[in-house]
Formats: sequence, structure tokens, C-alpha cells
Amino acid sequence: MSTFNIRPYVPAAVYPTAWAGELTYPQIYDDLAHYASNVMKNFSITPDELPDCLQVGFIALLETLAQQPDFLAAKSRKQTVFFILARCKVSSMRYQANQYDSLDALVSSDWHNTADEQIDGMQHERGERWAGWASQVDLVVDIERIMGKLAAKYEHSLKHLVALYHLTTQVSRVDAARIAGADPSRWYHNYALPMLDDLRYEFAQVFLDSQPYAAPASVVDQPSRRRSAHHAPPCHAWRKAYRQGNTIPADALLQEYVHMPCMFQALQAHLDGQTAQQAAEHYGQSFHSFKRRMTQAGKLLKAAYPA
Repeated sequence: MSTFNIRPYVPAAVYPTAWAGELTYPQIYDDLAHYASNVMKNFSITPDELPDCLQVGFIALLETLAQQPDFLAAKSRKQTVFFILARCKVSSMRYQANQYDSLDALVSSDWHNTADEQIDGMQHERGERWAGWASQVDLVVDIERIMGKLAAKYEHSLKHLVALYHLTTQVSRVDAARIAGADPSRWYHNYALPMLDDLRYEFAQVFLDSQPYAAPASVVDQPSRRRSAHHAPPCHAWRKAYRQGNTIPADALLQEYVHMPCMFQALQAHLDGQTAQQAAEHYGQSFHSFKRRMTQAGKLLKAAYPA
């Protein structure tokens, strides 16, 4: 008797088939894989889904053969392939895939070269084209630009800078006036209130469809007086020119953005006098993302009609 515990070699299992006699599982796979691939393609299974679908379908076949070795004895080649197709779980794969954004899919379908801004990692309104993080980054950048613009405008006036600090933080009026070295009441009326006008104007320029506030003074060296809001806001100058028949700049903009549907629609909405809400409903767009497009379109129109 041998001192080694050598077990006899177990031959590969064979399974009777109706179309080729007895075959091992690798032989069955080699015989059916190409056929099954073509059938799956005919049923709209995409190339990136195909490897997983083949694997899942053939594993289901192997599990069935393990329980019923003669399962294929009465099955034709076509019947076996459709058995594999029926168990490939493509619907489950697509459901899982739809929970996430595919970089490859976005890049292949993106002609704005902005696929990275569509990859979402946050809970966000699904109607918006842009990812949640991209919208929040845009918001932060816009606010930083406004604050930088105002800080640069008033950099030579400590009292104005303190007013900006007071209006954008939780510092009290009395403490801010103490920093500015001024009487709280006079400082507030001469510096903080005019600064509030400027803040409202700058934020409305970026975040509102129309500008309801008067334009701030271009240079402020002295304490500002409260401005009258009776003057027509300058952002409406282009609309007046357009309505008087000067349509060439607007037509040129429309032609330039004809291949960018969202911006083209935003420009057209401005020319039609629609609000962001009305235009979003008219074009079937998300209000929040289309509002941003309307703001950008308004700036383009304003630049196209210089004063």
C-alpha cells in the first residue's frame, strides 16, 4: 500500500446535448459564446454590458447543469442560447448602473467638454444638467468675485471696508463703528447703508434675472449719499436698443450659440421678455439651472450692446 494519500484523477464532467452529443462545460461555452453574443447584441445589449451578461448567463447555465446534468439533452442550440439570454440580468445591471454617472458615457456623449462638471457626488435636483458640487462651486466663486470686486473698489476707505465687514458677518453695528473709529449712527447712515445698496446691486447682477437696484457710483472717495432708484438700470439698455430695431448684435449672438441649446434658449427667452420661471416652463428645463443660463445670457447681451 502506498504511503502517499494519492486520490484518483476525477475526469471532467460531461453533459449530454441535443446538438453535439456529450460535451464538457468549457466545450459548451466555446460552442455557444459567439452565438449568445450575437443574440444579445440583437436584443440591444451594449458592448460594455456584454461581458457581464455573458458571464451571468453562463454561470446560471452551469448551476442548472450541476443540478440537472441532462438538462441539455432535449434542448437545441437556439433554446440553450435563449436560456442564457433570459438569465443574463441585464435589467438589474442597468438599474445599478443608473444609480451612478459613468465617466465614459458622459465623455462620449459630451460635446461641450464639460463632462467632469456632470459627475455628481451629492444629493441634488436631478433635473439640473450640472452636478450638485459644480453648482455649489459656481455659487462660491460668484460670491468671492463680488466680495473681491467691492473690496477692491473701497480699498482706500477703511470705513467702507468695515461697513462691508459688518454687512456680511455677524459683527454688530456698534462694534463695527468702533473699529471704524466713528459715531455708530453717522457711520451707519453714511457708509453702511450705501454699502448695502452696492451689495444688493452686485448680488442682483449675478443671481437675479433683472436688476431692480440702481447702479452704484463708479468711484467712491467720499461718504456716499443714498442713491435714488428712479434711474433705469443699465442692464436694460440692450433691451431698449433691441426693441428700437437694432437686432444685429442679438442675431449674431443667437447664431454663435445655435449649437448650444441651453444658452440659445436663454438668449431667446431674454429677447422674448420672458422671466426665468416662464422660460424654464416653456422649454421644459430645470428652473435653477436655467436661471443660471439666463444670467449668463443677460451678460452676453449687455456686452453685445455697449452703452
